[in-house]
Amino acid sequence: MADSVRQVPARYGPVRAVLRPRLGSYGRRLLSCLGPLLVGAVLLLFLWARRPAPGVALAVLALVLLAAAACWVRLRPALVVRTDSHVLRSRTVGFAATPLAELEHVVTVGDLRRTPGSRRTAGRPHLWAAGRSGRRVLALEGPVWDARTLEDVAVALGAPRVHVERTTAREAAARWPRLVPWGLRHPRLRSVASSAGLLAVLALLVWLALGLPGTG
Repeated sequence: MADSVRQVPARYGPVRAVLRPRLGSYGRRLLSCLGPLLVGAVLLLFLWARRPAPGVALAVLALVLLAAAACWVRLRPALVVRTDSHVLRSRTVGFAATPLAELEHVVTVGDLRRTPGSRRTAGRPHLWAAGRSGRRVLALEGPVWDARTLEDVAVALGAPRVHVERTTAREAAARWPRLVPWGLRHPRLRSVASSAGLLAVLALLVWLALGLPGTG
């Protein structure tokens, strides 16, 4: 796992800037993982209480691993490093490197909301960097990254920047169609997919709890 400056390959040159999310971001990250954490806990409780047959147990363990992976995406260490020639973003394995010469411009949003009538009192900050082709080459978003740190990242990149204090995902997608990810462009479909996945897990739990064939 790439989470240390010492792991930056020497071929990228000396490190000039190191940026990490602030410690306060972990509270928001934990809240964003609440759903998968609850699902994983319920599944583990089911395994302990019901002791199902091996085939069913393997299927439940697979769901537990999926829930753990969903949490890991949010909770894993995050790191952005700038050298003289590249900007590197940490991944689970290694770094994703982008040459600074390829950066066309950077877009930062201080408060991105799903819809104009969003119930959230505050949206999430985002940073997108566009390459020469106009496509997204770097994306950082809340709740992992806070607005102040994204400001520092934008300054460290040194590319021309456009900052929008507040906007919606649809407005941002209309203005920068190649930068805004699919999940932000279609928040309702994303919510439906997440809800469908949760309902499927709950339905499986009910099916297993009823003692249908396959539970020992």
